[in-house]
Amino acid sequence: MEVLTIILSGLLSLAASGGIVVDSVVASKIRSQVIGVEEQKVRIDNSPNYSVAQGKLQKVRIATRGTRIKPNLRIEALELETDPLDLDPAKLNLNGIDELRLSLNKPFQGAVRLVLTEEDLNQALRSPQVLAQIQKALNRLIVSKAGSTNIAYQLLDLNLELRPNNRLGVKLKLVRPVSNFESNSDSQDSRPSSRSRELNMALELGIQVAEGNKISLIDPEGMVNGRPMSPRLLNGFAVGVGDRLNLGLLEQDGILARILQLEIDEDKIELASFLKLETKNP
Repeated sequence: MEVLTIILSGLLSLAASGGIVVDSVVASKIRSQVIGVEEQKVRIDNSPNYSVAQGKLQKVRIATRGTRIKPNLRIEALELETDPLDLDPAKLNLNGIDELRLSLNKPFQGAVRLVLTEEDLNQALRSPQVLAQIQKALNRLIVSKAGSTNIAYQLLDLNLELRPNNRLGVKLKLVRPVSNFESNSDSQDSRPSSRSRELNMALELGIQVAEGNKISLIDPEGMVNGRPMSPRLLNGFAVGVGDRLNLGLLEQDGILARILQLEIDEDKIELASFLKLETKNP
């Protein structure tokens, strides 16, 4: 949702432009809120021009390439086309989605297209914040299936491979410290061991859109240290991750999102969606 906030901030900044619609106003505002943009095009259709000062816009088209939101988050391509926009400039606040909703006189909606490359996805997945979240999810899954709360693995490496026909390959390396009590129950030595237990996981699964707002992981296959993973564990992993990819969860924040297209090939993911931001009463 950070991307949506940045784009909306650029659009809504027109309300403070004195009624003169200049495409560069939006372009400059967007550039000021990201680390960098390799290419950017903005086209605004509005008549009369002075209606912008009243918080009204007819249509805006924005297209960017190589947008870097954070040091480890880059978007290869982003395109947005909006429906008419109507807001109250006096209530305009760009600090977050809730604040933006308070300024809307009617719901804001538009179509978005995103392109993410395999390289950019892997860079994002390897960020400390994302790795920490993935590690927590994996440990919860392992604990739920193993029935023990004393199992904790550290995620050392993660690599995503995009494949044709909406398939993904995922390679993970995890390690768990092992004490002498675990490694050799017959040993008389009670000192801790520096040895560790390593898991090398290779997963492959399909991506499918369900009900327009859910991304499901289907037909999972996997190996751990060269041995096939149990179907129960694989299905539990797929369901657990899929639950977090439910865009319906955004509706509690006043955001309606519908996936119109999701395609994966060997080097990129293309996603087209419809977004609607509801108004909010104070």
